[in-house]
Order: sequence, then C-alpha cells, then structure tokens
Amino acid sequence: MILERDGVALHVVVEGEGDPVVLLHGHAMDLRVWDEVVPPLVRAGLRVVRYDQRGHGRSGSPASGYRWGDHAADLAEVIVRSAGPAAHVVGLSKGAGIALECALRRPELVRSLGLVGPLVPDRSLSEAMRASFREVAHAIRTRGVQPAMREVWLRHQLIERATARPGARERLEAMVLAFPAGEYLAATRDVPDREWKVVDRLAEIAVPALVVRGDGEVTEFAAMAEELAGSVRRADSAVVRDSGHLVPLEQPAALAAVVVEFLGRVQRADGRA
Repeated sequence: MILERDGVALHVVVEGEGDPVVLLHGHAMDLRVWDEVVPPLVRAGLRVVRYDQRGHGRSGSPASGYRWGDHAADLAEVIVRSAGPAAHVVGLSKGAGIALECALRRPELVRSLGLVGPLVPDRSLSEAMRASFREVAHAIRTRGVQPAMREVWLRHQLIERATARPGARERLEAMVLAFPAGEYLAATRDVPDREWKVVDRLAEIAVPALVVRGDGEVTEFAAMAEELAGSVRRADSAVVRDSGHLVPLEQPAALAAVVVEFLGRVQRADGRA
C-alpha cells in the first residue's frame, strides 16, 4: 500500500497478524533486504511492516531533499497508520539510526529496538570511512547512479562480503542498481536537523534494545555496536556467525531467530505472551 506524508508517497508492505514489528532497510537498499527474514517472523505470530524509505525503492524522492527528522517522521507515520499505537522497530545500518532518532523524538511509539549493524547518527567516523562515502557520492554525480552503484558501492567494504555469497549478490544488485540516489542528487543533503546529538542522548532510551552484528562486521561498525550496547540502558547484544555487515542478506534465518527470541522476551516482560 501507499502512505503519504508531507507530500511524499511511501511504499509499505504489511504481512501477518499479531504484535507489530517495523523493519527498516539500510542505505541504498529497499524493503527487499528483509525478504528472507519476514516469513519466520510471520510464523512466530508477528505483524511485520516494512517500507521503502523516502529516496529509496518505490517510495518518493523529494527534489528538496530530506533529513534525519524526515526519516523519523516517516517512521512515526508508518507506525501510527500501519502498526499503532506503538511497535517494535528493527533497523539495519542507517535504518538503525532512524530507529534511534524515532525512539528519542517519539518515544511513545517505540516498544523495543532491534539495531542490526547500526550506524549511530552523529557518531564521528574515521577519515577513511568518510572518504569512501565521498567517493560514492562523487561517482554518482559524475558517472551516473547505476555505474556508481555497480563500480563503487558494490565494492565497498560494507557490501563486499555479501557480494561473495551466491544468492545474496543477486538480491543486493537488484536493490542497489534500482537505487534512485535521492539523497545524493537532492538540493538538501541528508544531515541532522536538530541541535542535540543522538550520541549524547543514548542513555535516555528506556525501551528494551537488542544490538546485533555479524562476527565479520567492519571494525568501525563493530565499535558502534559495542558503544550502543554499553550506552542504552536496557540493551543486550548478539553476534551472528559467518556474517558481515548485511546480516539480513548473509544470515537471514539466524537473524530471524535472534529477533524472534528477543521479541518473545519483551512480550513476556510486558505480559503479552
């Protein structure tokens, strides 16, 4: 279905019945990254909601650009209209950052957090990592979106381990080669739109959280996962074997099992199971 917020159409898919969980994809991907994770969640009695973020997949890409606050407001709208009054939220990479944003801006909407290979908004990245992202942006603007995605992004350290996996590579290519690259081509870049910093407010997050990473995660993102696990008050952590950054593509069954077990614990603590 299509939900509209602030003039932007969001492509949303809802499957199953039960306790609602919203899944957020990572940068340059779309909701298909969760294709193999969804069926086990539905079988576990969950109502699974996923959507293409603005500027991604089949959702709209505003010419004026968008910021963290737009992403958080989109997530809030999806929760209220598709999963309300509140939902569990599981995000991959940048999707985890959006989940954190929403948990701080609209805490009444978030029952728990699953943070997979998380990117923490406002957290300083190394010069090497920043340079790698600048290379992608430059390639998009000078060579075009598809050549940049194929020749630069699919070789990025966050992606390359998944591309070596038969099946995962084909699914990954299908998503990134369809990436509209809205955040690179828009007039306004995807930057923070608030005075406070997420990294300074992590201890305020009161809901249960699960921080998940692959055992082959990129060092810098593994460090962010450890920081989150130590900063969010009710956070647990899990490491998925034989996986790099893109756990839903590399080890979907293992990730689904970890998420189902975590949400079961949250439900029991809430007296809902």
